[in-house]
Amino acid sequence: MLDDAEVAKAKALAAGPFGEKMGKFPLLFAKAAFFGQRPSREKRVEINNGTVTLADLGSGPIAITCQHVIASFRKKREEAERVIFQLGFVDFDPVEQLIDENERLDLATIRLTEKQAKAVTSEGEIGSCIFKPKSWPPPLPDKGEFIAFGGFPGTLRSILSFDELEFGSWSSGASEISSVSDFQFASVFNRENWVQSFGTKHHMDLIALGGMSGGPVLIKRMLYWDLVGIVSQYHENYDTVFFGSLRSLRQDGTIEPPPV
Repeated sequence: MLDDAEVAKAKALAAGPFGEKMGKFPLLFAKAAFFGQRPSREKRVEINNGTVTLADLGSGPIAITCQHVIASFRKKREEAERVIFQLGFVDFDPVEQLIDENERLDLATIRLTEKQAKAVTSEGEIGSCIFKPKSWPPPLPDKGEFIAFGGFPGTLRSILSFDELEFGSWSSGASEISSVSDFQFASVFNRENWVQSFGTKHHMDLIALGGMSGGPVLIKRMLYWDLVGIVSQYHENYDTVFFGSLRSLRQDGTIEPPPV
């Protein structure tokens, strides 16, 4: 257990450039995915958003997200006409490019063309990289390890004009894993230990994390990073984030179903 001097030293380190680098790292591979009716000057349209993780596991670029994000898009398309789905400025149908999905694992994968991948990653620092693992699949994370994750909460989304949105990002550079199961792991927020590394103060107090579903979860190994999961859901009552493990994801983007 760290003494007071060691805790103070660790917090100072986290509040500086090192903490900022750790916090921003997962955002390099994260992109806001939003969907809803096409913008209209005549009436305000409802927009939903999630997050995708950009990766290449060995068979070309893919977008990894939660199955409930794809399910929400399908429902929106059934309820309304002229529904769009976009990653940044790239507009396409994720169902047509869907590789695989699994409701129990809350996992879905979307094939991206090289042209789409280039366009998606050329819009600034956030979402500018496609993660390429050292090997696949990654080892299951252990309780007590620290993860970095990020995404785009809906509460930080701003409407700039009828056809222009801005997505604020939120990330954690070191969140301790509290529990681990075969297909899921979780982290209880210990907010009293949080240190702000970058961004505005209200991001520190953020409670509603809806919209982060599908965001990348990474662990720093000795000399490399492992992509071990995606953000799945947040339980406000327990102040806990649950993550879906990616061990069931094959290199070609297909998903190995869990045992019945």
